[in-house]
Amino acid sequence: MEPDSRTVPSRGQRSGRRSGGKPTKRTDADADATVTIVGGGVHGVHLAVRLLGADVIELDELRIVDPSAPLESFRRKCHQCGMVELRSPFVHHVGTDPFSLRDFARAHGREDELVPSTVGAERPTASLFFDHAEALCDRYDLESIRVDDRATAIVDRRNGVETRTDSRRIRSRWCLLAVGYGHAVTRPAWAERVASTGPVTHVWDPAFDPEAVGETSSVGVVGGGITAGQLATTLVRPGRDVVLFARSPFRVETLEASTDWMHFSGAMEELHAHPPGSSAREELVSDARYDGTMPPYVFRRLQRALERGEVELERSEIEVATEAGGTVVVTCRDGSAFCLDELICATGFGSPYDGELFRHLRGESALRTGYRGAPVLDDDTLRWMRQDGTLSRIAVSGAAARQVLGPFAHNVIGARRAGELIAGFLESELAVGRREPELAN
Repeated sequence: MEPDSRTVPSRGQRSGRRSGGKPTKRTDADADATVTIVGGGVHGVHLAVRLLGADVIELDELRIVDPSAPLESFRRKCHQCGMVELRSPFVHHVGTDPFSLRDFARAHGREDELVPSTVGAERPTASLFFDHAEALCDRYDLESIRVDDRATAIVDRRNGVETRTDSRRIRSRWCLLAVGYGHAVTRPAWAERVASTGPVTHVWDPAFDPEAVGETSSVGVVGGGITAGQLATTLVRPGRDVVLFARSPFRVETLEASTDWMHFSGAMEELHAHPPGSSAREELVSDARYDGTMPPYVFRRLQRALERGEVELERSEIEVATEAGGTVVVTCRDGSAFCLDELICATGFGSPYDGELFRHLRGESALRTGYRGAPVLDDDTLRWMRQDGTLSRIAVSGAAARQVLGPFAHNVIGARRAGELIAGFLESELAVGRREPELAN
């Protein structure tokens, strides 16, 4: 059980501070690190836990750059869409031992939060997932090494990397980029024409909060996948009208891609047979993903809400949305019209390569990019390749590594695979670096 102090060093052991002492905030004077992780989400936290747990680096050699506490952004997204339980099985979490979360549930008498699944292992509730993750973050004292700032640029150098934030520069030997999609979301064309201050929003907008929706409001949800299904059922309240605008038939899939991609065998070999950064890789991953689907348990929940009349289903596509005195009037292709107090788009993320940092790196560095701006990564290490063919000191995890990790790249299992590759090469590289001073002497 990873959160057990018998198997994981305590805070005091890791940080060199007295156990229970108040975390010391980092300053510019001590900002230099061996490894800087940009992003404190699932990928960033797993990378930190893996590196520390395997003794690849010490706590004071590591920084995590994120303006939010570890996993806070992911926690907020789960709240925003009403995620009650995870889609993936309990072996997918931010620790390294696959059974750590299950053991954590047993140790705390929370086995009932491992939800039965029709296929494969049980799934954890969101609450159990985050409590287990928080125990790991506490055990490794990750908050004490967090740089409470937003990364705005990354500069690749031959002997290191400089991570720039709003207020400082952090020099490190290696940088692990684990930033997810950022604010790159997909909005329908009609939504782009509505003023940003209007009653139309996106479920992933940082300011969106389902708890702030009026008790008696008329609410529209746009989308037909897992997020739209979860959000529509979460918004159900007595006296509230909820309309789900889903132009296509619902598609039900247990996971977001075939399990063949989880085992990194034949499917992965087919992917890696194509050139890095190529359109062939991108299209293969896109075709493999079951985008716009919902798992059986979300579909059943939505079916019940539709049968009870708690959610109204509109099968036509919205063509026009117009603000009218604090409301929005939508006109659909079939001629139907609705006057809504709020309209929420659950229409997915945009390109994983369109975040601010990726745009900066494409325009300001000698790093290679491929089809649609995809970073060209080394298949064995996830290191970003330079124009001259050498490997940079920047490694990429998350959705932007999908051309190496496949359709589950942005999921927890993608984080775990990225952790294996990155920890493997870093252990070798850092071991060489530590031997060099000895050889010089």
